[in-house]
This record gives sequence, structure tokens and C-alpha cells, in this order.
Amino acid sequence: MTEILKRLKGTGTPVAVYYKSSGGFCAGFVHEADDEFVLMEFISPAGRFDGFHCIRIEEILKVDAGTKYLFNLVKVYRHYGEEIPVLKVSPKNVLENFIDFVIKSKRLCTMEIGFETLDKISGYAVGRDWNILEMRLLDEDGKADGYTRLDLEEIVYLGVDSEYEKYLALLSGLNGGVSPDGGEDGGKRGKKTGDKHILSFPFGK
Repeated sequence: MTEILKRLKGTGTPVAVYYKSSGGFCAGFVHEADDEFVLMEFISPAGRFDGFHCIRIEEILKVDAGTKYLFNLVKVYRHYGEEIPVLKVSPKNVLENFIDFVIKSKRLCTMEIGFETLDKISGYAVGRDWNILEMRLLDEDGKADGYTRLDLEEIVYLGVDSEYEKYLALLSGLNGGVSPDGGEDGGKRGKKTGDKHILSFPFGK
């Protein structure tokens, strides 16, 4: 599976990936891949940009490429001509590079962690110390829900800019708001209110 995904990157060939927690398939383009993770640009079933998603390759059950459905989906995608965020990730350590992008760009993200439990968490990745990530959590209402630290080895999936993250970010603003840098801001993004990282990383504030 790894070699197939590596060969597909940068070819413009639309693919559908079926992975264990998806309950179906997700479609898009292979943006980058290494021996452990594939980074994809997803397309929604309606033909819209649906974010960047990093998936652990061993969790992928099947890959389809170049089917009639996929090419029709890409036609609609190209028709909309949405502006896609620029994302440059090294072919080495795809997950770490993607996480660094998420931290630097202060994007709301969603993760699935733990191979057996597959806990789903959302929030802002606020710093990385080698293989340990600190994340400020949001609950299902988009409200601040504390911090967590996790090992990158526990990550099965990481996504940003999908419809779900856009929904949660909007809901967060409507419900009082959490700024991308982790401060509660009453719906005004960027204004901090003295909130501090609980976890004692060197990069913590």
C-alpha cells in the first residue's frame, strides 16, 4: 500500500481511500507520503475542498484510483475553482511536518488517537517537543476543555480545514470563542485573556 500511495503523489490521479475508522471512503489527491503516513487533499461528495488529512497507512484497507466516479468528482471540484491553502510538507516525516504546519498556521484540527479506542479529539495544537504534542482541547460546543499531551505514535488520523473543523470553529465563535493561540476571547479571535498553558513544555506560555 505504501509504494502505491507514493507513486500516486503529485500525479493528479484522484483516489478513494478506505480506512478503518471512516466507515466508508474518502476521495481526493495524494499530496505526500512516507513509510507511515499519507497526506491527502480531500474532496467532499459535493465536489468542494474538504481539507488536508494525514492518515496512518497501516489503517488503510483499500485504495481505488481513477474510477469514473472519481473523475466526475474532480470535474466538479475543478469547476468550483476554490483557492486551496498552500501546503509544503517534506516526504520525510510527513506527520511531524504536517503537525508543524498546523501549529504554525494555528488551524483547528481533529485527531483520532489510540489504535483500539480511537478517541476523537478536536482543538488547537499549540506546541511539539520531539514526539510529544500539546493540544488545547475544544468540546462539542466549541468551548475550551483544557489541555492534553499525547505521543505522536498514538495518532491514527489528523485533519484540518474540513467541513467539521469549519463548523466547530464557527460554533466556537458563536459560543464565546477560543482564539487559535489558545486564549478565550469572547468571540474576538486573537485577543487573549491571560489563559496559560497548564502543561510545562519549554515552549509553553
